[in-house]
Amino acid sequence: MQLTTKKLYTMEFKQGQRITFKSPTRSGNIKATRLINGTFNGLPTVRFNGWVNFVIRQNEIIKIN
Repeated sequence: MQLTTKKLYTMEFKQGQRITFKSPTRSGNIKATRLINGTFNGLPTVRFNGWVNFVIRQNEIIKIN
Protein backbone atom coordinates (compact mmCIF):
# COMPACT_ATOMS: atom_id res chain seq x y z
CA MET A 1 0.00 0.00 0.00
CA GLN A 2 1.46 3.32 -1.05
CA LEU A 3 0.49 6.55 0.66
CA THR A 4 0.52 9.76 -1.33
CA THR A 5 -0.21 13.30 -0.33
CA LYS A 6 -2.22 15.49 -2.65
CA LYS A 7 -2.45 19.23 -2.70
CA LEU A 8 -6.04 20.20 -2.12
CA TYR A 9 -5.67 23.61 -3.74
CA THR A 10 -3.41 25.01 -6.42
CA MET A 11 -2.48 28.62 -5.88
CA GLU A 12 0.40 30.79 -7.03
CA PHE A 13 2.39 32.15 -4.08
CA LYS A 14 5.89 32.01 -2.64
CA GLN A 15 7.25 32.04 0.86
CA GLY A 16 8.07 35.62 1.91
CA GLN A 17 5.31 37.27 -0.13
CA ARG A 18 2.76 39.53 1.57
CA ILE A 19 -0.80 38.25 1.78
CA THR A 20 -3.90 40.23 2.74
CA PHE A 21 -6.77 38.13 4.04
CA LYS A 22 -9.93 38.26 6.12
CA SER A 23 -10.00 36.22 9.29
CA PRO A 24 -13.45 35.34 10.64
CA THR A 25 -13.67 35.83 14.41
CA ARG A 26 -16.46 36.10 16.95
CA SER A 27 -16.48 39.88 16.57
CA GLY A 28 -16.53 39.93 12.75
CA ASN A 29 -14.06 39.65 9.87
CA ILE A 30 -10.66 41.16 10.62
CA LYS A 31 -8.56 42.23 7.64
CA ALA A 32 -4.87 41.43 8.13
CA THR A 33 -1.64 41.53 6.10
CA ARG A 34 1.15 39.09 6.92
CA LEU A 35 4.20 37.40 5.34
CA ILE A 36 3.71 33.86 4.04
CA ASN A 37 5.93 31.50 6.05
CA GLY A 38 4.99 28.11 4.57
CA THR A 39 2.27 25.89 3.14
CA PHE A 40 -0.22 23.28 4.31
CA ASN A 41 -1.95 21.14 1.64
CA GLY A 42 -1.33 23.83 -0.96
CA LEU A 43 -2.65 26.66 1.24
CA PRO A 44 -0.45 29.48 2.58
CA THR A 45 0.40 29.71 6.27
CA VAL A 46 1.31 32.85 8.27
CA ARG A 47 2.01 33.95 11.86
CA PHE A 48 -1.30 35.29 13.17
CA ASN A 49 -3.00 35.67 16.55
CA GLY A 50 -0.40 33.59 18.39
CA TRP A 51 -0.40 30.81 15.80
CA VAL A 52 2.92 30.05 14.11
CA ASN A 53 1.36 28.26 11.11
CA PHE A 54 -2.10 29.82 10.70
CA VAL A 55 -3.66 28.33 7.52
CA ILE A 56 -5.47 30.77 5.24
CA ARG A 57 -8.29 29.26 3.20
CA GLN A 58 -8.75 30.19 -0.45
CA ASN A 59 -12.03 32.06 0.15
CA GLU A 60 -10.37 34.26 2.83
CA ILE A 61 -7.63 35.66 0.55
CA ILE A 62 -8.06 39.26 -0.60
CA LYS A 63 -4.73 39.66 -2.44
CA ILE A 64 -1.17 38.34 -2.62
CA ASN A 65 1.72 40.72 -3.36
